[in-house]
Amino acid sequence: PRWICFITGPTACGKTTIAKGLAQSLGFVFVEGDDYHPPHNREKLSRNEPLTDDDRAAWLDALSKLESPSPDDATFNNANDSLIITCSALKKRYRDVLRHGGARSQKGNNAQEGRQIGKEELEDVRVRFVLLDVDEDMLRQRARERHGHFVGEGLVASQVKTLERPQEGEEGDVLVVEVGKGMGVEDTVREVEKRVREEI
Repeated sequence: PRWICFITGPTACGKTTIAKGLAQSLGFVFVEGDDYHPPHNREKLSRNEPLTDDDRAAWLDALSKLESPSPDDATFNNANDSLIITCSALKKRYRDVLRHGGARSQKGNNAQEGRQIGKEELEDVRVRFVLLDVDEDMLRQRARERHGHFVGEGLVASQVKTLERPQEGEEGDVLVVEVGKGMGVEDTVREVEKRVREEI
């Protein structure tokens, strides 16, 4: 099977750092989801303006298409590469778009959100999400300390408020990993890798 693992969570939770470490450990291809934002989105985020659902639509669609690239797509060496993709995916509806993206791209239609996808449609593409659960105070501190990123501390509160954690008994493909104050990068990567390997 071809695995697509989205590393998710609010800004400054460590998505890129953890995703790079996990991709190296698992031998997957790392994809920086922020690179797929249209210029309009990046401009808004740099001004600390939260994105709307409409703003996110094109971005999520672009990421979902990575799940089933066309044979002439030069993004990857092999269309069957398993991927580690960073994406905030704060709401269930956003995860639904990514969850069903491979099937929608393969079928070439616009599936209704929440539609049940037949097993045969996704038999070669298996999607998992890792939600990095980080305390808001730590997110603020990390956002202040990082340099060169277009998303600043001003968006932490709105993203934490927007975040929809999976409800008990739902979204069984979402792995929630708590990132504590005493956990370093290597510790977090090991914990995430352990959880992901249990799934693949």
